[in-house]
Amino acid sequence: MDRRIARSERSKAALKSAFLELFQSKEPEEITVVELCQMAGVNRSTFYAHYAYIDMLIREVLWESVARVFGGDTQWDLPLENGGAERGIIAAYIHRFLNDPTLRRFCTCANSGNYRTLITRAQVDLTLGPTKDATAYYTAYFQNAGVLNLLLEWLNEGPPIPEESIVEIIHEFSKVMYNT
Repeated sequence: MDRRIARSERSKAALKSAFLELFQSKEPEEITVVELCQMAGVNRSTFYAHYAYIDMLIREVLWESVARVFGGDTQWDLPLENGGAERGIIAAYIHRFLNDPTLRRFCTCANSGNYRTLITRAQVDLTLGPTKDATAYYTAYFQNAGVLNLLLEWLNEGPPIPEESIVEIIHEFSKVMYNT
């Protein structure tokens, strides 16, 4: 591998790592390019060689977190059960999502509404792939946004109902998705 490419990949990984470390104690809006570069051990020009602005880094970290949770699985290929996604698969995704520290942090930071939209878009892009079908896209977006909001409210309220009930609600949501 070309040394420049390897160095570029290392600096980009260092920036992401520094962001994730700062993100544990700060809101994303409070993190500056200067402190990010200092922690990563790179110049500001290196940051700007990779990202035009910090939101691009945030989006990339968020998208990678969503991809990690879903492991590249395609929603359309999930096993079906009574017209919706199989309940065991739903439960597995809930556990993966709730146990991902980066996604949980994005969902609980002060401006979490901004990041919920990005999480939903990343999830739809990952599950649908490149699609020109606006109906499929908006159906998936609506379903995923509803599921995400349901999960976060359930989580923040200190699960007032059993997980099996949440799985059943999401299963019912998925029936809409598969009937489009």
